[in-house]
Amino acid sequence: MKKITSIFQKYSGFIGIVAFALMVVYALGMATPAAKLLNYNDTYEFYKQIMPTNNAILLLGIFGILISAAYFILRNHLRKIYYVSNFAWNGVNYAYTLTSVIVVFTGVSFYQAKYTALPFEEINEYFDMLELDKANPNTPVFILGYLLGALLILSLVPYTLVLIDKIKSRIIYEKNKKAGVSNPVSYNPKEAK
Repeated sequence: MKKITSIFQKYSGFIGIVAFALMVVYALGMATPAAKLLNYNDTYEFYKQIMPTNNAILLLGIFGILISAAYFILRNHLRKIYYVSNFAWNGVNYAYTLTSVIVVFTGVSFYQAKYTALPFEEINEYFDMLELDKANPNTPVFILGYLLGALLILSLVPYTLVLIDKIKSRIIYEKNKKAGVSNPVSYNPKEAK
């Protein structure tokens, strides 16, 4: 288990950065299936309703990349013993990632409800008159959004395993410090026996 957590400790920051970068890419392409509908006059209200959700997902993704990059700034990827700042970063990361997951799931379901409620028969008749390609009522963008939310949840697994290991290390460190061990960071009484 120690080997797995050491690997996760080195690469968890990259996992977070990639997950939030995918969130940014998704937000940039989220409204692509609806872009064709700009040629239809009655979709102004539709865009007015979904754009704040799209923008929120984009901003959450950008700031998520920055928070994930702070993993390296605080040297979480190298520390044998986590300090208050490292534990605080983990709390912020968990709260932010879970908030992002909630926004993604609710935003995608809201967008899906609004998109499927559009009158595609009327829209496609109008597009036929203008000799434009038809609008597709079935698009994979919604399933991709739900998969993104699941990926964000899964991105917390490596952080969780590392955090559990670092809590154990911190407890050993505190015991060693109280016992007056000269090097409380690397001394493990279980290994000395």
